[in-house]
Amino acid sequence: MKRAAFFILILALVGLACDESADIASDPTLAPVKITDAQPKGDRILAIDVTESVDGDYDAAINTAINAGAEAVSLSLFWDDIEIAPEEYSPDPDWLAIANAYYPTHNIALDLVITPIDTNQNRVPEDLKDLPFDDPAVIARFNKMLDYAFAQIPNLDLVSLSIGNEIDASLGTDGQKWAEFTAFFAETSAHARTLRPNLVVGTKGMFDGITGDSTKYFQEINAYSDAAFITYYPLNSDFTVREPNTVHEDFAKVIKIYPDKEIYFLELGYPSSEVCDSSEAKQAQFFTETFQAWDTHAEQIKVINFAWLYEVSPETVEGYEEYYGFSNPDFAAYLGSLGFLNYDGSEKPAYGRLKAEAEARGW
Repeated sequence: MKRAAFFILILALVGLACDESADIASDPTLAPVKITDAQPKGDRILAIDVTESVDGDYDAAINTAINAGAEAVSLSLFWDDIEIAPEEYSPDPDWLAIANAYYPTHNIALDLVITPIDTNQNRVPEDLKDLPFDDPAVIARFNKMLDYAFAQIPNLDLVSLSIGNEIDASLGTDGQKWAEFTAFFAETSAHARTLRPNLVVGTKGMFDGITGDSTKYFQEINAYSDAAFITYYPLNSDFTVREPNTVHEDFAKVIKIYPDKEIYFLELGYPSSEVCDSSEAKQAQFFTETFQAWDTHAEQIKVINFAWLYEVSPETVEGYEEYYGFSNPDFAAYLGSLGFLNYDGSEKPAYGRLKAEAEARGW
């Protein structure tokens, strides 16, 4: 669900020092959390989707994420924003070059997403949009774009590369479309692995698609992936939340489908809005339940990327609604309350809970 617009690295370009003394405005009424029976983090990776507070200080936001235990952040880019004309690569801003210069100085890795499909949007260059994904021209052009992209990021530590974001929103249950994209993914993922040793490549799907109507299609495409990439927001169809402890059965459901494959939850979040039948207390409890469920499946669930650091502005929510072509007060409330810190920089209970759970495990 995340957009490249969230990663306003241009505001924290190379040379800006990370403010090690940056503090979160804490609510003194928030009680400390006692953590018991936490499992050591081992080789698991904790990532955070870094959004900014109202002050727009990306350095401070990165520092806040690191202080909460983050070892990685994420960056989502659209194919047609990188390749602006046939085999012409002049992205503006050049997020890849910015990321390559910025993140290594902060010793933080990246979950990279490059999207030919972004949820319900086709992000293929205009001259290729009428061709099926398995057309040799489409595959060749994506691979050439990958060549360019990886040449821009020699210094970046990559946790993963996702070719596509929530692809089931576009492919649905159309068997032909799935077959075409699966053939595309098989070829392009193989090419990506030639560009970086030990690169973990996959394609992101929504939890409800991976465990529901699109299960068989994801099993077919994930035969070509190194891990199952999942976005997870435990919501009902009307954007109301399910109970925080539902994460236990949901994680178990994914493990049952993929008993022999590593799992990367590359987006995981829980809104706090009352409109969604939630609360700040429920959101905080969800983080506790998530870490406990993660401990249960620590051998298989290797990455969780928590969304989002700060709540986003009402203008950003409106931008999302316009992008997805979906305007709904419940949807807006969900998007507008995902952050575990408020947009004004003040702390919600979920931030302290996430930090405490992470610290208890060695992050």
